[in-house]
Amino acid sequence: MRTPGHDVHDKVLRFIVDAGSATFEALALEVFEHQFDAIPAYRRVCEQRGRTPATVRDWGDIPPVPTLAFKQADLSCAAAERTFLTTGTTGGAEHRGRHAMPDLRLYRSAAVAGMKECLFPDVAEMRVLSLVASSEERPESSLAQMVAWALEVFGGVPGSGAFVYAEQVDLDRFAEALRQSERDGHPVCIMTTTGALIRCFDHCRARGWAFRLPHGSRLMDTGGNKGAPHPMSVQGVRQACWNTLAIPGYFCVNEYGMTELSSQFYDNVIRDRCQGRATHRAKVGPHWLRTRVLDPGTLQEVAPGEIGLLCHLDLANAGTAMAVLTEDVGRWVADGLELRGRIAGAETRGCSLAWI
Repeated sequence: MRTPGHDVHDKVLRFIVDAGSATFEALALEVFEHQFDAIPAYRRVCEQRGRTPATVRDWGDIPPVPTLAFKQADLSCAAAERTFLTTGTTGGAEHRGRHAMPDLRLYRSAAVAGMKECLFPDVAEMRVLSLVASSEERPESSLAQMVAWALEVFGGVPGSGAFVYAEQVDLDRFAEALRQSERDGHPVCIMTTTGALIRCFDHCRARGWAFRLPHGSRLMDTGGNKGAPHPMSVQGVRQACWNTLAIPGYFCVNEYGMTELSSQFYDNVIRDRCQGRATHRAKVGPHWLRTRVLDPGTLQEVAPGEIGLLCHLDLANAGTAMAVLTEDVGRWVADGLELRGRIAGAETRGCSLAWI
């Protein structure tokens, strides 16, 4: 049975695949009307602010939901097909944010299309090696599900797989998989939290290991230093990738995402290199995602290039809350979005907390 809103969801799915099938503006307003009608808690907030489908004429005026609201309210347009939980620990496990998705097609389509654009723009499939717990072990993890789809869609070369068991990374078996690629010449894509990657570097350094992976090998990391055995700068991670794995910096992609969104940002380096464009490293999102940079005090948009709170409007969140006000800080630069951390006093969170 089709649940209410599936017609809107179908339009978003078409837009993810074909940017010419609609305009972002028109589709955002249609999704807003759907969410205003279907989510009582959201409707109350919108009415308190005088923002309704009758008064909102621009996507930038759609009221955002703070990430904290995912802990406090039911923000799903219908019964959940799958619920993902944030990894933040402040307040205890029972206070984790919940993203209850009524239509998992939206998340899958957005995740796969985003990876194709920024991580696999030049290949249909390759050997994918994961240092992220499997979705079977961590069904509540949106990152685990995203990596599972990467293995399913892009990991068709034999030897692909995950190297995490009972939430422990098997670095010895992972090293053997790297040696296999050295021997047979198949490039690999390593998908990992930054914390697990730093543990891998420490493990290899302690044993004197270094690998010369085939050209075209790449790495995606996410989560930052949270949960890592020790901090490492972004430049330090890229240098260690070259020294330990022979993966150059222009094939190292950092991912920025969150449980409350269905879409992700990635470093632009692989995408732009494959398109023959000379750009500076920055985060880029897909065409169905827009970001506003807001003044923390007024929540008004800051001038171009100024630093502020990031507010994302993700059409792939058509089944939940499309406009999300984060606690992340950043600014627009020439080639994309530059992250500057989190606002003072924000909760500790992130995928790497799974490795504490």
